[in-house]
Amino acid sequence: MPKDNNYLYKDLFSYKGLKKPDVIQKLVRALALQLGSEVSYNELSNLLGIDKETVENYICLLEKCFVVFRLDSFSRNLRNEIKKGKKIYFYDNGIRNAVISNFAPLELRTDAGALEFKWNAKAKSKQLKVFMESYLNSVYEIITPENFWSFVR
Repeated sequence: MPKDNNYLYKDLFSYKGLKKPDVIQKLVRALALQLGSEVSYNELSNLLGIDKETVENYICLLEKCFVVFRLDSFSRNLRNEIKKGKKIYFYDNGIRNAVISNFAPLELRTDAGALEFKWNAKAKSKQLKVFMESYLNSVYEIITPENFWSFVR
């Protein structure tokens, strides 16, 4: 994304604790290129030449500015789920596409699956959160294709 087109970075650069605006641009690009993959803060810190804590702080800042959101990795084994990293998605795929300069039609994209998963995951997490906040003492079960028939019976 050209530096003169800084709509995305306007709020970020006004943040008082931001000391390296060029690094945050590289971080946003790195996150855009690994959509749908687990994110390693150690790998990002090595790539960007900054410490792991700064990477985490910058990602938190990107979340506060509604550029990205984090999802925990899913595993049927809770121990593995704790060990696994988070996946980071962009709220707006258009911004993500601008960052990596990829506006190809969906049929020609190599990241189409990750883009579709992001949309579904975001929609589902909002619905569940609203339900849980509305019915605090309720018992619920998420129905998936795997457990559908046991639920119906």
